[in-house]
Amino acid sequence: MSEESQPENTQNGDVNRPTTTVSPLLVLISALVGVEALALIAGALYFLSRIFLETPQNLMGAVVIFVITALIAVGVSIAAVAVGRAKPWTRGAIVTWQILQFAVATSFIQGITVWQPVGWGLAALSLLVVVLLFLPATTAAFTRANAKKV
Repeated sequence: MSEESQPENTQNGDVNRPTTTVSPLLVLISALVGVEALALIAGALYFLSRIFLETPQNLMGAVVIFVITALIAVGVSIAAVAVGRAKPWTRGAIVTWQILQFAVATSFIQGITVWQPVGWGLAALSLLVVVLLFLPATTAAFTRANAKKV
């Protein structure tokens, strides 16, 4: 090892490690997608509870809806953590999720009046996350993180 890459000991014995700073935009995107993941987890738990608290007309259909929602929640959770770590692959996964979420939002907006505010909130959140993902500062943050690994 060269002298530059060796960690130095401080007075209290701690080793100085190079600190990595993550772009505040990536932290914000990670937080927003994390909120979406928590909502998906809550939805999956709701679907699971309906299986046991009600008698579903189609048990297999209810189980499939729960499993699909749980798998999407896991995927969105992974993407939320990974975008906070500046993993470039997350952009495609998050954009795909935002498109699906926007489609759900439009069905809420066109549907029952009580659910329209939820639809508008989901649509606004989807658009905000997509805009944040394609800001030049976000692209630069992904690029810097990738360049450090090479």
